[in-house]
Amino acid sequence: MVEWSKWHVFWAEENVVAKRHPDSFYWQSKEYFLSKVPIPPAHIVPVSHGVPGDAAAETYEFSIRQQLRNRTVSVSLSSDCPKFDLILLSLRLDGHVASLYPNYPVLGDVTQWVSRVLIDETKERVILRLPVINAAAHVAIIASGADVAPLFLDAMMGHNKPIGSAPAQTIRPKDGKLVWFVDTSAASLFLHGGGYSATSNS
Repeated sequence: MVEWSKWHVFWAEENVVAKRHPDSFYWQSKEYFLSKVPIPPAHIVPVSHGVPGDAAAETYEFSIRQQLRNRTVSVSLSSDCPKFDLILLSLRLDGHVASLYPNYPVLGDVTQWVSRVLIDETKERVILRLPVINAAAHVAIIASGADVAPLFLDAMMGHNKPIGSAPAQTIRPKDGKLVWFVDTSAASLFLHGGGYSATSNS
C-alpha cells in the first residue's frame, strides 16, 4: 500500500509557461497523475508560473531551501545539496536529460541548485542543476525508442567523451543508486552485441 500522505513532489525541469499551458509539466503531471492520487496539495512544490524564468528559478530554489529547513528534504553529506529520495528523468534525443543539453555551460556550474536555461529563441525552462541530481538517493532514467539506442549504448559502455558532450553519462549519484528503465527498442544496440562485447573485453 502506498502511503501517499508521505509523498512530496518537486520538478526536475519545467517550461516557463502558464500553469494550464499544454507544455506545462506541472499541468501534465496533475492531469495524468496528481489528480488521481491523494497527495496533500501542500506537499506539491511546483515551479512558479506566470513570472520570468530567472525569477521562477530563484523562487523555486528558495522553496527547496525552505523544505530543507523544515527537514522535509534531507541534505547530502557529500555535497550539501538537497538529497531527494527519487529523481525520475528520461533520456531524450541528442542525449539530454532534465534539460541538461550537450556542451551547455550549466553542466559545469556547481554553485546553484536551480537554473533557468534557454532551450531555443522562444522557450526557456527552470531546471535542477547536475549536483542536485547526483545528490539524490535514487535516480531513475527512462529510455524509450530506437532513436535513443546509440545514446543508451554510450551510457552503458562508458564511452569516454568530453565532459558535457553526453549529459546522460554525467548522471552518477554520489551516495545513491542509478536505475535505468529501458524498452527493447532503446536497448537494441546494447542487446545485439555492443554491451556484451564490452563486458567480454573488460
